[in-house]
Amino acid sequence: MASQKNQHMKINLLHLKEKLKTLSGDDFDFEVADYLFTIKFDEKALNQMQKRVVSTNILDNEVFNGGFDQFYLNNEDEYIDDAIDGLREFGATEFLELAIRSKEIYLRDKGLYAHNRNPHFDTLDDRFYELNHYGELRINYVKAHLDEIIK
Repeated sequence: MASQKNQHMKINLLHLKEKLKTLSGDDFDFEVADYLFTIKFDEKALNQMQKRVVSTNILDNEVFNGGFDQFYLNNEDEYIDDAIDGLREFGATEFLELAIRSKEIYLRDKGLYAHNRNPHFDTLDDRFYELNHYGELRINYVKAHLDEIIK
């Protein structure tokens, strides 16, 4: 039974990799994130590359939905180090600077703004929204490391 399940998983991974070859942009990014979130929520361990991709996805979703304040309110500092590593690895230097600064603000102010919005994130949020998004950099990273990320 276990070998049948493993065979089914291998077929699904091959199918996903083939599907990814036909996708680009947001569709590619969504499929990869969906796969990684499924692994994460099944409580399976993610490797470092997978953590970088999923953490930057979480960062994006939270910041675009409610700013850095929401990112930290919902996650504390669980994902920021992997997101910083991912941004560095992807070459998203302007976003990297924002993420590093946000962590500094969070660590400095977390006791002061545990239940209220931290106004010190506002300029970081504005800059995050203004920049050309790094999604293509993340996609290129995933494509370059597909076998280590989709496994």
